Amino acid sequence: MDNARDLFIIGLRTGLRISDFLRLKQTNIKDGYIEIETQKTGQEVVIPMHPQVKEILKKRNGFPRQISDQKFNLYIKDVCEAAKLKEKVHGSKIDKETNRKKEGNYPKYELVTSHICRRSFASNLYGALPNMVIMGITGHTTETQFLRYIKITPKENANKLKEYWAKQKEENSYEQLNMKIVK
Repeated sequence: MDNARDLFIIGLRTGLRISDFLRLKQTNIKDGYIEIETQKTGQEVVIPMHPQVKEILKKRNGFPRQISDQKFNLYIKDVCEAAKLKEKVHGSKIDKETNRKKEGNYPKYELVTSHICRRSFASNLYGALPNMVIMGITGHTTETQFLRYIKITPKENANKLKEYWAKQKEENSYEQLNMKIVK
Protein backbone atom coordinates (compact mmCIF):
# COMPACT_ATOMS: atom_id res chain seq x y z
CA MET A 1 0.00 0.00 0.00
CA ASP A 2 2.91 2.36 0.70
CA ASN A 3 4.17 1.84 -2.85
CA ALA A 4 0.72 2.62 -4.31
CA ARG A 5 0.40 5.68 -2.05
CA ASP A 6 3.74 7.03 -3.26
CA LEU A 7 2.81 6.42 -6.90
CA PHE A 8 -0.52 8.18 -6.27
CA ILE A 9 1.27 11.25 -4.88
CA ILE A 10 3.62 11.30 -7.88
CA GLY A 11 0.56 11.21 -10.15
CA LEU A 12 -1.10 14.04 -8.19
CA ARG A 13 2.03 16.22 -8.29
CA THR A 14 2.95 15.68 -11.95
CA GLY A 15 -0.43 15.63 -13.71
CA LEU A 16 0.79 12.78 -15.88
CA ARG A 17 -1.43 9.99 -17.16
CA ILE A 18 -1.00 6.65 -15.39
CA SER A 19 0.73 5.25 -18.49
CA ASP A 20 3.42 7.90 -17.98
CA PHE A 21 3.86 8.22 -14.21
CA LEU A 22 4.08 4.45 -13.73
CA ARG A 23 7.06 4.27 -16.11
CA LEU A 24 9.10 7.14 -14.67
CA LYS A 25 12.76 6.29 -14.07
CA GLN A 26 15.82 8.10 -12.75
CA THR A 27 16.76 8.96 -16.35
CA ASN A 28 13.62 11.16 -16.54
CA ILE A 29 15.07 13.51 -13.90
CA LYS A 30 17.22 16.31 -15.28
CA ASP A 31 18.32 19.34 -13.24
CA GLY A 32 15.37 19.19 -10.83
CA TYR A 33 12.76 18.57 -13.56
CA ILE A 34 10.92 15.49 -14.73
CA GLU A 35 11.21 15.22 -18.50
CA ILE A 36 9.17 12.64 -20.38
CA GLU A 37 7.72 12.01 -23.79
CA THR A 38 4.10 11.12 -23.14
CA GLN A 39 2.99 7.73 -24.37
CA LYS A 40 -0.44 8.75 -25.64
CA THR A 41 0.46 11.89 -27.61
CA GLY A 42 4.24 11.72 -27.98
CA GLN A 43 4.42 15.23 -26.52
CA GLU A 44 7.59 16.22 -24.65
CA VAL A 45 6.62 17.42 -21.14
CA VAL A 46 8.85 19.10 -18.55
CA ILE A 47 7.57 19.29 -14.96
CA PRO A 48 9.38 20.82 -11.98
CA MET A 49 9.95 18.39 -9.12
CA HIS A 50 7.43 18.95 -6.33
CA PRO A 51 8.87 18.71 -2.78
CA GLN A 52 6.66 15.67 -2.04
CA VAL A 53 8.03 13.88 -5.10
CA LYS A 54 11.58 14.72 -3.99
CA GLU A 55 10.81 13.26 -0.53
CA ILE A 56 9.50 10.03 -2.07
CA LEU A 57 12.56 9.67 -4.29
CA LYS A 58 14.84 10.28 -1.31
CA LYS A 59 12.92 7.84 0.91
CA ARG A 60 13.01 5.10 -1.73
CA ASN A 61 16.38 5.96 -3.25
CA GLY A 62 14.58 6.29 -6.59
CA PHE A 63 11.08 5.85 -7.94
CA PRO A 64 8.58 3.44 -6.35
CA ARG A 65 8.39 -0.11 -7.68
CA GLN A 66 6.49 -0.31 -10.96
CA ILE A 67 3.10 -2.04 -10.98
CA SER A 68 0.38 -2.50 -13.59
CA ASP A 69 -2.44 0.02 -14.11
CA GLN A 70 -4.96 -2.55 -12.87
CA LYS A 71 -3.02 -3.31 -9.67
CA PHE A 72 -2.56 0.42 -9.04
CA ASN A 73 -6.32 1.02 -9.30
CA LEU A 74 -7.02 -1.86 -6.90
CA TYR A 75 -4.37 -0.83 -4.36
CA ILE A 76 -5.27 2.86 -4.39
CA LYS A 77 -8.82 1.98 -3.31
CA ASP A 78 -7.30 0.21 -0.27
CA VAL A 79 -5.09 3.24 0.44
CA CYS A 80 -8.10 5.58 0.29
CA GLU A 81 -10.19 3.26 2.48
CA ALA A 82 -7.38 3.21 5.06
CA ALA A 83 -7.34 7.03 4.84
CA LYS A 84 -11.03 6.88 5.83
CA LEU A 85 -12.43 8.32 2.58
CA LYS A 86 -15.72 6.58 3.28
CA GLU A 87 -18.32 9.33 2.84
CA LYS A 88 -21.00 8.41 0.31
CA VAL A 89 -20.78 10.29 -2.98
CA HIS A 90 -22.62 10.02 -6.25
CA GLY A 91 -20.66 8.39 -9.03
CA SER A 92 -20.42 5.37 -11.25
CA LYS A 93 -18.36 2.23 -11.21
CA ILE A 94 -18.24 -1.03 -13.12
CA ASP A 95 -20.72 -3.63 -11.87
CA LYS A 96 -18.74 -6.89 -11.62
CA GLU A 97 -21.75 -9.03 -12.56
CA THR A 98 -22.88 -7.11 -15.66
CA ASN A 99 -19.49 -5.55 -16.52
CA ARG A 100 -21.32 -2.26 -17.18
CA LYS A 101 -21.11 1.16 -15.54
CA LYS A 102 -23.63 1.57 -12.75
CA GLU A 103 -24.49 4.95 -11.20
CA GLY A 104 -25.25 5.24 -7.54
CA ASN A 105 -24.04 6.46 -4.16
CA TYR A 106 -20.86 4.72 -3.08
CA PRO A 107 -18.17 5.21 -0.45
CA LYS A 108 -15.66 7.62 -2.01
CA TYR A 109 -12.75 5.15 -1.84
CA GLU A 110 -14.62 2.76 -4.15
CA LEU A 111 -14.71 5.39 -6.91
CA VAL A 112 -11.03 6.37 -6.77
CA THR A 113 -9.00 5.55 -9.88
CA SER A 114 -5.70 6.68 -11.33
CA HIS A 115 -7.40 9.38 -13.39
CA ILE A 116 -8.15 11.33 -10.20
CA CYS A 117 -4.43 12.19 -10.09
CA ARG A 118 -4.44 14.00 -13.41
CA ARG A 119 -7.80 15.73 -13.02
CA SER A 120 -7.01 16.83 -9.45
CA PHE A 121 -3.68 18.25 -10.61
CA ALA A 122 -5.43 20.39 -13.22
CA SER A 123 -8.43 21.33 -11.06
CA ASN A 124 -6.36 22.29 -8.01
CA LEU A 125 -4.10 24.57 -10.05
CA TYR A 126 -6.98 26.17 -11.97
CA GLY A 127 -7.21 29.81 -10.95
CA ALA A 128 -3.84 29.72 -9.20
CA LEU A 129 -1.83 29.63 -12.43
CA PRO A 130 -2.61 30.79 -15.95
CA ASN A 131 -4.54 28.10 -17.85
CA MET A 132 -1.85 27.97 -20.54
CA VAL A 133 0.77 26.95 -17.95
CA ILE A 134 -1.40 24.07 -16.68
CA MET A 135 -2.24 23.07 -20.25
CA GLY A 136 1.48 22.94 -21.04
CA ILE A 137 1.80 20.16 -18.48
CA THR A 138 -1.47 18.31 -19.15
CA GLY A 139 -1.12 18.56 -22.92
CA HIS A 140 -4.54 20.08 -23.62
CA THR A 141 -4.35 22.04 -26.86
CA THR A 142 -7.39 24.30 -26.46
CA GLU A 143 -8.72 26.16 -23.46
CA THR A 144 -12.24 24.91 -24.25
CA GLN A 145 -10.99 21.32 -24.10
CA PHE A 146 -9.14 22.04 -20.85
CA LEU A 147 -12.14 23.68 -19.13
CA ARG A 148 -14.40 20.82 -20.20
CA TYR A 149 -11.83 18.37 -18.83
CA ILE A 150 -11.70 19.94 -15.36
CA LYS A 151 -15.50 20.28 -15.41
CA ILE A 152 -15.79 23.97 -14.58
CA THR A 153 -19.46 24.82 -14.04
CA PRO A 154 -21.11 28.21 -14.71
CA LYS A 155 -21.47 28.63 -10.93
CA GLU A 156 -17.71 28.11 -10.47
CA ASN A 157 -17.02 30.74 -13.13
CA ALA A 158 -19.39 33.13 -11.34
CA ASN A 159 -17.63 32.48 -8.02
CA LYS A 160 -14.23 33.22 -9.63
CA LEU A 161 -15.59 36.59 -10.80
CA LYS A 162 -17.07 37.25 -7.36
CA GLU A 163 -13.68 36.48 -5.73
CA TYR A 164 -11.91 38.72 -8.23
CA TRP A 165 -14.24 41.64 -7.47
CA ALA A 166 -13.83 41.13 -3.71
CA LYS A 167 -10.03 41.07 -4.08
CA GLN A 168 -10.12 44.12 -6.35
CA LYS A 169 -12.24 46.03 -3.83
CA GLU A 170 -9.89 45.07 -0.99
CA GLU A 171 -6.71 45.97 -2.90
CA ASN A 172 -8.01 49.25 -4.27
CA SER A 173 -10.20 50.15 -1.30
CA TYR A 174 -12.12 52.19 -3.78
CA GLU A 175 -15.10 54.33 -2.93
CA GLN A 176 -18.42 53.26 -4.30
CA LEU A 177 -18.86 55.01 -7.62
CA ASN A 178 -22.12 56.50 -8.73
CA MET A 179 -22.74 55.17 -12.20
CA LYS A 180 -25.02 56.71 -14.75
CA ILE A 181 -26.54 55.23 -17.87
CA VAL A 182 -25.15 56.62 -21.09
CA LYS A 183 -27.37 56.45 -24.16
